[in-house]
This record gives sequence, structure tokens and C-alpha cells, in this order.
Amino acid sequence: MKRINSIVSKLIGYFLLLNILTVIIGGSYSYFRFKDALVKRTFNQLTSVRIEKKYRIERFFDERLRDISMVSESEDVMNILGYAGNALVSDDLKKTLINEEYKKFLKKHFNSGNYYTRFYAVSPDSNAVIISMKQSDTVETYFKPVNELPVKNLCQKIALTGNTYLEDYKLDTSANVPAVYIGSPVKYHSGEKYGMVAMEINVDAINSIMYENNPHNGLGESGESYLVGSDFLMRSTSRFQNNSVFRTEVRSEAAVMAFQGITGTSFVKDYRDISVLSSYSKVDIPDLDWAILVEIDEKEAMIPVHSMGLNILYLATLMMLLLFAIVYIIARRISLPIIKLKAAANKITEGNYDVRVENIKSRDELASLVTAFNEMSAKIKEQTGNLQLERNMRLSSMIDGQELERLRLSRELHDGLAQSILAIKMRLERKDDIDPERSVKLMEEVQVLIANVIDEIRRISDDLMPAELDQLGLIETLRNLCREVTENSGIEIVFKSNYHGETLRNEKINTYLYRISQEAINNIIKHSEAENAILEFRRDDKFIYLNISDKGKGFEYNNEMHFCGNGISNIKERVLLLNGEVKIISEINAGTYISIKVPIDNNG
Repeated sequence: MKRINSIVSKLIGYFLLLNILTVIIGGSYSYFRFKDALVKRTFNQLTSVRIEKKYRIERFFDERLRDISMVSESEDVMNILGYAGNALVSDDLKKTLINEEYKKFLKKHFNSGNYYTRFYAVSPDSNAVIISMKQSDTVETYFKPVNELPVKNLCQKIALTGNTYLEDYKLDTSANVPAVYIGSPVKYHSGEKYGMVAMEINVDAINSIMYENNPHNGLGESGESYLVGSDFLMRSTSRFQNNSVFRTEVRSEAAVMAFQGITGTSFVKDYRDISVLSSYSKVDIPDLDWAILVEIDEKEAMIPVHSMGLNILYLATLMMLLLFAIVYIIARRISLPIIKLKAAANKITEGNYDVRVENIKSRDELASLVTAFNEMSAKIKEQTGNLQLERNMRLSSMIDGQELERLRLSRELHDGLAQSILAIKMRLERKDDIDPERSVKLMEEVQVLIANVIDEIRRISDDLMPAELDQLGLIETLRNLCREVTENSGIEIVFKSNYHGETLRNEKINTYLYRISQEAINNIIKHSEAENAILEFRRDDKFIYLNISDKGKGFEYNNEMHFCGNGISNIKERVLLLNGEVKIISEINAGTYISIKVPIDNNG
């Protein structure tokens, strides 16, 4: 029973293994395809945000360049510079005049937007007017030498080249905050002297473009976009760190590749050492070597992937449980006929051949197997009966043969040897009653009788086992047998042989083939009513062929016959013991043909 249960377990195991492999392969394929699609979509979304932010920040600075160009050509700025450079006017009056001009300038050029925090007007003699740019009626104005201002380097560049410049972030020591400056030359109408104008760009204006703190903007809870300078310091506010501008270092792989001129997307570690999906590129702003990065935490981006993985796991578990139940039912249905077949086979092993397995209601191989088993059981029962009957017949044939041989020997001993010995005894008993002359004659008769007894013993011995079989070999013994039968029976037995080589040195083959020939010839004499017969002996390197045929009355015989006379049974038994093959063909009034093929190698 353990074997059958093992088959059921194996069927269930194989089906479940196949199901698990299918689920793993299908689930893994779906999972990774979904993951790749999600990553691709996330990178596309980050890239879209990056392109939009890049466009906006570049446009922002383009507008600031237009602003400074417009301001540098403004009449109001020239007036402010004129007041600032007039040595005849007191500082208090200068502030009043400048403030009035600035208010008109402010209303005319910066009526909307809050892009600047300070305005610097630098006269040709390097005296500067600093105005805090507040859109109100009250403005703060004060004077300083340009060398004391955070824009002194910018002013030097403008003075040397006469061009407009943007200056990257630098720390404004007065306010202790980083700032970006933009400056341009101002030319008097006479064209002889230059002044300069510079503006401090409001960092909040840049952050308003870059900073994102809305989870519904497409970057979720952890996404952010920010600017980085070539010194790898932040140029816009971090979503996760306060006071990050010009203080937080971003030396991530994405920032490095961006400053190498590479635009792309990848998984990297950000400035917080957190794995993120990053989209990066350089920003095209004159005089500013900046890069833009848009990133989102990998953990947040992969939330749908993990959710998908859990859903696949739950579905796979449910499918495996369902399939386990189905496979168990199917396995039981498949194994039930096998269990019945095993039980029936055990009964047959125990000797009960009246076994039949109930046919199953299906048309598959199991139904065919049950049908074949039932047919096999019936066939085994039939063949067992036939074998038993044949065994009984063979045993009876052997016993009958032994009894006949004993009877023949008994008759020959009684009728032949016994009578001859009795005659010798009687003559010897008369020896003392006769004269010497007749005694000599009597002894001569006794000698003749003894010689006859010796010949009779030799003849009986030859019938049991001819001595010439060892002396002359099988072929000559068969030839002598045919000659003696021809002389004594009146039936001509012709012996043919194509072999003239060395005598076969196998006592078993010689004895059995001689007895087979003797049995076949005896059958011809007793039953065939033939006038002649042929015994043919042939041999090659592997086989011996013995054919016996006659043209007598024959008998009904076919290969399906299990029982026949003692002679045929003895022939078949001896051929079988020699591992040979026998073929018997016989028809009524057409004679009998016996063909025997015996291997030489398989008999030693």
C-alpha cells in the first residue's frame, strides 16, 4: 500500500511542482514586467518634471537678463547715478531725491513680481547706492564704496569688459545669506563715462520654481527637484534639509554625470545616502555652471511594485490551494484503478487466478490497462491449467517410458539371458553324469551359450547407451543406426550429412541428438507406415541441424497443440534442454517433417 500511496504523493508532488514553477515563472515575469514598466514610467515622469523645471529656470534667468538690460538703459537709473555722484548735494538730500526717482523707477519697471531683494547703482567713481527693493512707499537707501559690497567682483568684470554678467551664489556677509547677482554697465548719454547697475536676485523666486512640497504634484511624498553648482553645493532649497542653499553638498553619481555633460536617468544614492530614481542634466544659463536633478525615493516609487508582488503572492497561494484540491481528487481517481490492480496482482501471486478487476468508466489508458489485466488474468488461468495438464502428461510420459523400458529389459532378461543362463546351468548339472567324451562336447556347447549371453548383454547395453557413440562419434553412430534399422525393419532409412570434420566433443549433445533420432525413427517404424525415410545431419560454426522426414500417413499437428504423444513430447523436451528449437510439420497422408536446430556454444 505504501507504493500506491507513494504514487499518489508523487502525482500530487509533480502537479504541485509544475504549478509552483508555472506560478513562479508567470508571477516573476509579470512582476518584473510591471516593475520595468513602473520604473520606466517613473523615469519618464521625473524627466518631464526636469524638462519643465529646466525650461522655467532658464526662462527665469532670461527674463532677469532682459530686466537688467532694460534697467541699465532706464532714464531713472541715470538720474539716480547722477544724484549719487553730485558732490554738491548732501547725503540726506541725495537719499530723498534718489528715493523719489527709485519709486518712479519701481512703479515703471517692477510693478509686479518679487524677483529682487537689493538694487545697486555704482557711479563711475565707484561710489554705490544700495537700495532695498521693497514695493512700498518707504525704501531704504544708503551709500557705500563698491569695494565694500558683495558685488565688487561683478563690478570689476563689468568695468573691464563692458558686458552684462550673472554671478553665481556667494555669501552676502551683511545678511549672512547666499545670493545670485546680475549686473550690467550703464552708459551716460555723452558716452564718456560708465556707471554700473546690479541687482540681487531673490532666492525665494528661484525656490518658487524648484521647490515642491505638494504630494499631488507627481513627485509624491519624497520627490524633489533642486539645482546644484559645479562646486556640488545646492543652489535651491532642499525639501528635507533647512538652510541647504550653498551649504548642502550633493556629490552623487547623478550630479557627477550631469557635470560631465551626460543627460539621463539612473538609480543612485542621493545627498542623504538614500537610494533614489534620478533624472539629471545641465542647465543652460549664461555664466552659471549649474545642473538640475529631479529625484524620488526608490522605496516610494516601488510601492506599487511591492503591492503587485503581494497580490501575485496571494493569488498564487489561492491558486495552489485550489489546484491542490483538484490535483488530489485527480490523483485519487488515477490511483484507484492502480490500487485495485495491485490487490488483484497480489491474489494472482498467491495462486488465485479467478480474479477480475471491475472495469472503470472511462476510455483512457487506465481503462485499457484494466481490460488488459483482466485478459491477462484469464490467459494466465488458462495457461496455468494447460501447463499443469502438460506437466502431468510429461510426468506420465516419463513414468510410462520408464515402465516400458523396464518391461522391455525384463522381457529381454527373462526371455533371452535367463533362458540362456538356465540352459548353461542345466548342461553343467549333467556334466558329472556323462562320460568324459560327451563331457568335452557339453563344455563346447556351454562355451557357445556363454558367447551368446555375452552378445545379448552387449546388445542390451547398446540399446541403453551404444558404446560406439564414444568410440566413433555421433555421425557414424547415426549412420549405423540407420543401417541397422533398414536391415531389421524393412523401412529404408537414408542418412545424409554435409559434415566431415572433427567429431563433436559434447557428450550431452551427442546423447540427446542420438536419443532424438532414435525416438523419431521408432515413431516412423511404429506409426508412419512409410516405405522410406531420411535422417539429415548438418553443422556450421554455431548450430547443428537435424532433420527427420518421411512420406507416411502423417497426423494432425499444429504449433498451438500443447499435448501430443510420448515420442513427440520426449523429442521436444530434449531439444528444450539443449536450448534449441524444434519445428514439426505433419499432415494426413502427406508425411511428417521434424526440423531441429541446436546451438553449440550454449551447451558447453
